[in-house]
Amino acid sequence: MTRLRMGALGLAVVLVLPGCTAGRSSTPTPGTPRVTTTSSPSTLLASGEPLPPGCNRERPSAAQTVAFVAEGRAWALDPGGGTLTCLFKTTEPGPFIWGPLGDRVLLGGLRVRGTAPGAPARGAEGPQAAVADWGHPVGIAIVFAEAGANTPEKLFLEDDRIESLRTLPNAKYLDIAYHPSGLALAFIIERGGRQSIWFSTNEGKDAKRLVFSKTGTRFTHVAFSHDGRSLLYTAEHAEGFGQVHSIDLTEPGRILEGWKSQDGQFVRGLFEAPHGRGFAVNLGESCETSRALALAGRNDHLALPDEERPTSIVGWLDPATLLVAAGGCGKPLDLFSVDFRGGAPVLLVSGVDAAASRAPAPKAPSSLPKEVQLDTGSGAG
Repeated sequence: MTRLRMGALGLAVVLVLPGCTAGRSSTPTPGTPRVTTTSSPSTLLASGEPLPPGCNRERPSAAQTVAFVAEGRAWALDPGGGTLTCLFKTTEPGPFIWGPLGDRVLLGGLRVRGTAPGAPARGAEGPQAAVADWGHPVGIAIVFAEAGANTPEKLFLEDDRIESLRTLPNAKYLDIAYHPSGLALAFIIERGGRQSIWFSTNEGKDAKRLVFSKTGTRFTHVAFSHDGRSLLYTAEHAEGFGQVHSIDLTEPGRILEGWKSQDGQFVRGLFEAPHGRGFAVNLGESCETSRALALAGRNDHLALPDEERPTSIVGWLDPATLLVAAGGCGKPLDLFSVDFRGGAPVLLVSGVDAAASRAPAPKAPSSLPKEVQLDTGSGAG
């Protein structure tokens, strides 16, 4: 069992960004765009066939990496073979965030449903999470913040206990990320009209401010790289562009500037490929203006270039394939698999309410970078 001690890390990586006005009330959670709808009047598979009646609640196969909610039921779909499994009934998908093993999902009201023997389940209705992330590497905890809450909370699924992380700053929490080892957390917070990014133990202790802006740069997404060596985030700058940034946790003083959008384009969501060889982002300041973009180095291309409706990255299905949604914003979604390197999108299903990738996360590191010292305390999630 381990507990993180920050040591030199919090002192070395403070970046001051000049910037624009302070930001929005929430940001996308990793892997789950906010594109749910209220109902799907007609859901059709790529073959043109409707969804089958009933729900057999069978265990999904590993190949069924596309998850969606339609007609009051959650489904798992194989994007290659088209096979379909009804998982369970639900009328409130909520965040619809899948755990790191792809065997459990967070629904509305802090409910949890499992799809494999031994996977945890939580049926009691609880708070509505405005932002949340699963514990890693297994998924036995969830860190979340309710809308308007001044501190985040942590749900422990093994004993159905909710604990407030009161040692963290009193602020509005805009995004939350769990380190893949399960030993640390990162947050975007806002207080006094200014935003900043913080890093803490998995218990919310020893919190250190890593990135801040004196003039109100908006931070729109925070995440850790899959190998656990970098903290990734996106920012909207006063000059009118968005940019991907990273902090190398193995060299705490090293801050990198990555892909930069064109003027007038803002970035709200960052999705790293499973093996770190590419990224995808959502452009636009609202659902209605959202455009899904694939990044290869500093080159980029629209994931659905011919689509007139809003488009959003849902997640990665494998190292080369994106799951992309078209529509949303109160209307049904169509889901496509898109080759990250280019090529024609493939329609998977149309007219769904919510969507996510349930592909398992890459193998997680067992520790933090050596520059971050460890001490006895709470273990990984």
